[in-house]
Parts: sequence; structure tokens; C-alpha cells
Amino acid sequence: MTKIKTLTIQFDTPLRRSEIPLFRGAIIAAIPSSNILFHNHDGTSLRYSYPLIQYKRIGGKAAITCIGKGVDAMEELFVNADLNLNIGRRKVKLKIESIKAEEVDVSRASSPISYQIHSWLPLNRENHTQFHSTESMVERIKMLEQILTGNILSLLKGLDTFIDFQLQTVITDYCIGRPVTYKHLKLTNIDLTFTANIQLPQHIGIGKHSSMGAGLLSKKAKTNL
Repeated sequence: MTKIKTLTIQFDTPLRRSEIPLFRGAIIAAIPSSNILFHNHDGTSLRYSYPLIQYKRIGGKAAITCIGKGVDAMEELFVNADLNLNIGRRKVKLKIESIKAEEVDVSRASSPISYQIHSWLPLNRENHTQFHSTESMVERIKMLEQILTGNILSLLKGLDTFIDFQLQTVITDYCIGRPVTYKHLKLTNIDLTFTANIQLPQHIGIGKHSSMGAGLLSKKAKTNL
């Protein structure tokens, strides 16, 4: 059984989705060292592993989620960084609104757990055409389930976590939103609800561009009938 530590820091600073890259840049500029976990590159090469510090918009406000070694790295932000930032042309003073620490046993769930993903970017150039040309809802969901399962397994591998059971994901609902543009490429943006037979931490990112708010995972709140 493997435990994954996460720390989600919510600031009181309103943030538009389009400002997430600017927020990331402002944090990186405020860090006096060149800790690669904050930006995933060292000037000459990229760190291709799963991002351990992720910049997000949660509840309409700026947030950072740290995973594993990223939790320890965050000390540098609060001890050494100047939290008077420029987010684009906006000058802001970051103030913490809430902090949530979590340690999750990544293990087989006794019953399927219901999750939601916001702004998931599952499609690449190859399967984009296939997905949008497929009229069958069943085939679309089957394709998305295969991609989702692969994304979760890639996430676990990036955290040096391996499971000894078959991961099962079942998409129960999805909605295609407005396309998201990254580096002049328009990507299909999907919100979905699914169940899985595994415990996963809150607010981690799944899939492409998870370091900048895409694929935000949360447990679906239970409703009383």
C-alpha cells in the first residue's frame, strides 16, 4: 500500500482560467532558487515526470496543489519568496485563504468511488478526429474510458506508485465545453463524472497540462435522496 501526500493551498486572489499561466509565471519569478519542481525545466531540458507542483483555479481563486516531494518544496515559497506578485498587469498580494493537507492510501476501493474531472484534455491529434467523427455515444465513452484509465496509470507511475489490481473506470456523464487553446492548438475540453475502484487524492491533475489547472480531480459530493 502506498501513501501519497498532497497539500492544497487556496489563496484569496480571484483568478480567471486564462490567467493560470501568468499565475504560474509569477510564482516562479518569486522563488529565489531554481528549484525544478516549480517549473519542470532547468533552462536546457524538461522534467517529463508527473508535475509535483500544480497551479490551479479552484472556486474562482488562485490555488496550488503540491504532491509528494512538492509538499516539502513549498516551504521555499513561504520562507523566501516575496508574495507581492504581478499576474500579468495585475499587482496582487497573495494571502492564504485555506490549507488542506491530505495523505491518501492508494489502494483498491471496497466499492466504486465517484469522481469529477474539470477541464480534462484527453485527445491528441490522432484520436481527436476519431472521437469527433464517431456518432455512437457508447463508442465515445469507451474511448474516453480507455484514455482515462491510461491517464490515471501514468499519474501513478509518475509518483512511483504501482497497483496490484486491475483499474476499472466507468464514465457516468460527460460534457464537452469550449475548446482550450495551448500554444496555438485548440484542444477538446471535457468535464466528466466517473467511478473508479481506487482511492485518489483530491485536487490532483489528470492528463495533459495538469501543471496548469487542466484535469482537476475531485470526489463527487454525495447527495441525500
